[in-house]
Amino acid sequence: MIYLLTSLALLLSAASALAAAWGTPPLARLLFRAGWLVALALFVANAMLAQAMPFGNMRHVLCFFPLVLLPAAAWVHHRTGANLTSHFAAAAAIALLGALCMPLQAAWRQMPALQSPWFAPHVTAYVLAYGLMAVATVPALRATSAHPQRMQVADAIVRLALPGMTFGLWSGALWADAAWGRYWAWDIKETWALLTWLIYVAYLHLPATTACFPYRKALLLLGFVAIIITFLVVNFLPATGSLHTYSM
Repeated sequence: MIYLLTSLALLLSAASALAAAWGTPPLARLLFRAGWLVALALFVANAMLAQAMPFGNMRHVLCFFPLVLLPAAAWVHHRTGANLTSHFAAAAAIALLGALCMPLQAAWRQMPALQSPWFAPHVTAYVLAYGLMAVATVPALRATSAHPQRMQVADAIVRLALPGMTFGLWSGALWADAAWGRYWAWDIKETWALLTWLIYVAYLHLPATTACFPYRKALLLLGFVAIIITFLVVNFLPATGSLHTYSM
């Protein structure tokens, strides 16, 4: 059932992205919403299998990722008028493809460090923030100094995402103190999370002028690379001694 729901949500998300690319926005939105409903059913199924909130490993997180994208796409459209259904649907499809390639881990249960009230809000905030920041990279790549409208869309997405990233850092520190007796340990995952946050803070503090355009674009691309390293790469590095190895 888990694999069936994952596959169906993946197909609907991919079909939505294709429909948007082919110029049929109503069909794209319909498919995107259908994929979201299937992803919601997948989330419930994962929770039932794990007997807890399903956020404790990479497959869980990738399955949850599409759930934050539909509300985010609606907010961006309301805020900027930009229809980014194809971008958000493609991001959902990529996440679900990654989840489909991972083992089911049916025996997974929460370890003691994860049994905290900070667990669900901390992970939700980071999934939302990293997902939005990744999507913001697409209009930024296509933006030019002569036509900066796409960068304005990226700005709106980053401003929506940064509070979630900030909350993730803050709640993670409080959670670490409760679990390990210290707010900060310079763990490799913590360090990269902080570096990623600093990149996006620097981006928002640069003025939106023509002179600063190349630097702002470069920071957005650098931020995306930092997200990939924080979210994926450090989890698969051998012998890091990270306190966050449970999140693989």
